[in-house]
Formats: sequence, C-alpha cells, structure tokens
Amino acid sequence: MYGDELNLRVDALTTQTRRFKALIGDFFRLEFKRVRPKYGPYEVVIEIQRTEHSPVHDVDNVAKAVLDALTGVVFHDDSQVEKLLVTKTVGERARISVTARPMARQEVGELA
Repeated sequence: MYGDELNLRVDALTTQTRRFKALIGDFFRLEFKRVRPKYGPYEVVIEIQRTEHSPVHDVDNVAKAVLDALTGVVFHDDSQVEKLLVTKTVGERARISVTARPMARQEVGELA
C-alpha cells in the first residue's frame, strides 16, 4: 500500500467472491490492521493472467468478485468505483493483480 493506493497480487484465479474476500480480508487483518475503508471516488485496475491451460473466466465476473472483496476494506461500497479497467492476458501463472486508488475530483469542463 502506497499512500492511499492499494497494489495487490493474488496468485489465484477465481470468480468466487467468497474466496477473494477471505484472501483479501486475511491479508488486511495481518498486514494493515489500522486501514479503514474510505469514501470518495475510486479507480480500479484489474489484470487477469491465465495460463494456456487454466479455465477461461469472464472479465466481468472476475471484476465483480474483486470489487465485492474490496468493499468494506478499501472503500465502503463498490458504487464508489467511477473508473474500472479490466484486462485478461496469457501469462506464466494464473493470478490477478489489482490496483485501487482514490480519484482526484475534476471540476466541470476539465479535460481528463
């Protein structure tokens, strides 16, 4: 965790929210006992890596499981996520990398 940015790699690939919640919850209980969920808009980047032989998962199902697991840990509700990028690639092992960070508020008329 760098400032308010979370960088997390899970060496597993699943669409089961229960599994992600357990893994992420255990990680935060052990490593970041004082971290509390925050309010405000977030952006989340999820990279799904699979091997040639691992099961194929739909990106939307993986994203939903990850966002559900981060709810109550990083942010209060996944409706706070205003920007979401999910990619799926073939790699050496099945894993999911997640970056979640607060977004800077933009004024009306400001270019992104």
